Amino acid sequence: MIEGLITELHTTLAMVSWQGLLLGTLAVFAGALIQGATGIGFGMIAAPVLMMIDPLFVPGTPLALSVLVSLLISVREWRSIDWPGISTALAGRVFGTVLAGATIAAIPGSVFSLVFGVMIIAAVLLSTTGWRAGLSTRSLVLAGAASGYMGTLTSIGAPPMALVYQHQAGPVIRASLAMFFSLGAAISIVALASVGSFTMKQFLISLALLPALILGFKASGWMVPKVQDRLVRRSVLALCVVMALILVWRSAAQIMRGV
Repeated sequence: MIEGLITELHTTLAMVSWQGLLLGTLAVFAGALIQGATGIGFGMIAAPVLMMIDPLFVPGTPLALSVLVSLLISVREWRSIDWPGISTALAGRVFGTVLAGATIAAIPGSVFSLVFGVMIIAAVLLSTTGWRAGLSTRSLVLAGAASGYMGTLTSIGAPPMALVYQHQAGPVIRASLAMFFSLGAAISIVALASVGSFTMKQFLISLALLPALILGFKASGWMVPKVQDRLVRRSVLALCVVMALILVWRSAAQIMRGV
C-alpha cells in the first residue's frame, strides 16, 4: 500500500512543473510562518498561489494543510482556547460548509475560479473593515456560517471569525481561532469529499508540501518577537488582492471564450 502511494505521489508530482512546485512550497512555507507568528494568513497566502499553479489543487490542498498548522498553534496555546465560543461557532460552520459544498457541486470549473477570486477579495475587504462585532451567540453562529462558506470555497475563512474575536486577548484569539479552523477545515474536507471535490491528487500534493509547512511553523517561533503585525498583515492582504484580481481576469476571459 505504501509503495503504491509513493508511486502515485511521484506520478502526481510529475504533472506539476518544478517552477510550480517550488512556488507552492514557498507559498506554504510563508503561509505557515505568517500564521504561526500572527494567528492568521496561511490560507490567504497559500490558496491563491496553489489556485494559480493548478485549479485542481484547491480548495482541498490548502484546507488539508490548514488543519495541521492550526492544530499546531492550538496545541501550543491550548490553555487559552475559548471552548464555549468555538463550540457555538462550529454549529454555524456546519451550515455554511454544507451550503458551500452544494455551490461547488452546482457550478463549472471556470465559474468556480471566478467565484474563488471574488470571495478572496471579499475576505480581504472584510479583514480591513472597522466593523465591531460583540462576542455573542448570534455573532458567533453568523461568523461561523460565513467562515464555513468562505473557507470551504476558497480555504480562506478567517476574516468573519477574526472580526468577532478581534477585541479579545492575544492568546485567546490565536488559540481559539486555531482550534476553530482545525476542526472547521476538517468538516469542510468531509463536505468536499462527499461531492467529489477532495481528490487523491489534492491529498498527495498536501503530503508533498507538508515539510514546508512544518519548517514554516517552526521558523515562526523565531519570528514572533521580531514581526511587525501591521506590516505583515497589509502585505498579505495586498498580495491576496493582486492574485485574486488575476484569477478573476483569467476566469472571466475563459467564460467569455466559452471555455
